[in-house]
Amino acid sequence: MAKERHEVTYYPEIQNFIETQIKSNFRAKCLRELEMFWGIGELKSNLQRILSENPEKCDCAKDFIQRTPPLNLDIFALVTDGIKYELIILEVKKMKSAGLKEWSQLIGYCLVSGAKFGLLVNIDNGASYRLDQLLSTEEHLFHIRTIVGDEIRQHFLGFMQWDSVSKCFDYSNLGIIKSLSELTNKLISEFSQ
Repeated sequence: MAKERHEVTYYPEIQNFIETQIKSNFRAKCLRELEMFWGIGELKSNLQRILSENPEKCDCAKDFIQRTPPLNLDIFALVTDGIKYELIILEVKKMKSAGLKEWSQLIGYCLVSGAKFGLLVNIDNGASYRLDQLLSTEEHLFHIRTIVGDEIRQHFLGFMQWDSVSKCFDYSNLGIIKSLSELTNKLISEFSQ
């Protein structure tokens, strides 16, 4: 009998799929390259490591990294073109159905870190009935605006299901980020400003 895989063992294939799709979409639409630097676990120390290993590409995020609080995350990506940067947080679960508790966790991580982009990913399963209903009707739960100082920040969240057999996403149509193409379009918008 095959041993049950823990969610952490799926991280590399999820990261690779996301990176390949975003870079390809970005290159096709903007005709320029993005770099994605991944971290697993504690945010601040991993961002500091990424900066020290890639100063030429990540120096634009130096101030952000210095003020980032320590948070323990499943996966995150620092996305940069060397001039601008964005942070994407992935909350990855392997459960029968991901619910409001997991969605709230993703929201909290995005608000505390200042990340504009967050994805809740459930491996081989979807959202609970209640979460599905809420995300289908309550836009304020996935298109969140906060005010920090005088700056208005927008946070764009989405829910996706990872298919461990086909090794790709099944899109749920939940949240504002409904696909990796939509995530790329939002990134293009941010990097074009």
